[in-house]
Amino acid sequence: LTVAGETAEATFSGPVTLTEDSLRATVTGTVLMSDFGVGPINVAGLVKTGDEVELTFELVADRTDPGTPPPSGAVLVVGAPDIPEGEFAEVIQPIIEQRCASCHTGTGAGTHTIEFAAAGDVAEIADEIKLVTQSGYMPPWPAGELSVPMKHDFSIEASEIEAIAAWADAGGGLDIPADTPLEAAELPADPIERDIVTAPSEPYTGSRERPDDYRCVISEVPDPEGDGTWVKGVHFEPDAEEVVHHSIISVVFAESRGAIDELDAAEDGSGFTCYGQVGSMGGVRSRGLGGWTPGRQPTVYPDGYATYLPPGAFIVNQVHYHYDHEEPPDQSAIVLDILTAAEVEQIEASAQNLQEVRGRTFINPAEGPCTPEESGPLCDRNAVLEDIEQKYGRFARALPDVFIGMCGGTVDDYDDLDGTRFSSTCDHTFPVSGNIYSVLPHMHEFGSSYRMTLNPDTPEELVLIDIPKWNFDWQLHYQPAEEVHIDAGDTVRVTCTWDRSLVDMPEPRYITWSDGTVDEMCFSPLSVLPDEQV
Repeated sequence: LTVAGETAEATFSGPVTLTEDSLRATVTGTVLMSDFGVGPINVAGLVKTGDEVELTFELVADRTDPGTPPPSGAVLVVGAPDIPEGEFAEVIQPIIEQRCASCHTGTGAGTHTIEFAAAGDVAEIADEIKLVTQSGYMPPWPAGELSVPMKHDFSIEASEIEAIAAWADAGGGLDIPADTPLEAAELPADPIERDIVTAPSEPYTGSRERPDDYRCVISEVPDPEGDGTWVKGVHFEPDAEEVVHHSIISVVFAESRGAIDELDAAEDGSGFTCYGQVGSMGGVRSRGLGGWTPGRQPTVYPDGYATYLPPGAFIVNQVHYHYDHEEPPDQSAIVLDILTAAEVEQIEASAQNLQEVRGRTFINPAEGPCTPEESGPLCDRNAVLEDIEQKYGRFARALPDVFIGMCGGTVDDYDDLDGTRFSSTCDHTFPVSGNIYSVLPHMHEFGSSYRMTLNPDTPEELVLIDIPKWNFDWQLHYQPAEEVHIDAGDTVRVTCTWDRSLVDMPEPRYITWSDGTVDEMCFSPLSVLPDEQV
């Protein structure tokens, strides 16, 4: 049996009838989706399946004379759907344009899957829209009600979900022409000017032999005047989205050019292998510029704020590729919104100095032992640490214990299991005073819930972001809609919770902090607009 280009042996059984003119059979068999690289299916927040699938085929073979060429196959023609009359313009169209069109029209993030260019596109899949809105899968807004109000909140109201369901149940009809165009009522993020679009000089192609591949690729930043570049906004645009897991973008300073070029020259192809942060490499001076996780929007700083790239600085982008059954070449790009010399002069003339956004990344341990029902060599933590060292090096092996120490505990403090769930809570201290600009929670596919709290257990306690149902496919950077001030020395409590049952593991494994998709992270950058120039 061949499925999605993968062939595996399968056995089917059932009655076969032979007549003078044909052979007919109805046969059934059970196959494993994993044998064909198409499952088990796990779409966070929508559906999760097991590995086994029962298939039934109804087969017909007409009698032919020996030597007759085989038939070329049948073509199934699907006619245009018959869309009935229905209340669309006043009830459904405003909901779609407010909640869905920003991603599913034009160049939105969802148009490669489903495009809502016109009213007919919506009516054709009325039942599917009912399903994904009732399940909470769409529109993707993971932040819960305990969070502070956020900008660009495209969550959907319960009354709107009910309206879509009623419309779909009535047939999902239209009262306007099917070709009536749809327009987004609001963009999902602040627009970014595409002043510089920079990418590696050649694409990179990995291999399934190394399913979790971390590659550092170099991108140049044009600086014709030689006086440096003020960056107001940054965005990562993945090329081969099916294999790009996430990226971390760093600015590397001119004095480290030789060290990076040496690493680059030591390996064939675009870039070089790099586990861990760019700044942890010997002889490399760098600082963070941005990054990307699935669903993340562009970062565009408010007026008066930017990041300065000194003369000779360049970008090293660490891209995490995960190869399952495809190995496409990737040449992802970075978009920079920059300030011109005239814009910088105008800001300075207004007696306002350009300031840089400041922040800190909080890291929690992740320690999830196997359940009593699971067993195997990798249920031993030391065996997993050895596996991590073989894949990613000694530095990666040390990180789980380092992060436990940073939170002031031991493994025993974090390896408790509640059924299939485990969690990590750690209090962190923030170093700078200012108004919070953004929060970016990050976990992997075992993630179940997330919470960040400012000054917990005090009268000033404030839940900044609460995600009751984690979704790996939508890791947004959240920006408070109103000013939230944080003082230097304030406490930030981060709690990450994971669930072993969320991901199918053919071989049970102790889960700890590391780079692979079968490992976990609790990684939380928090950035502020500082009160004064620093």
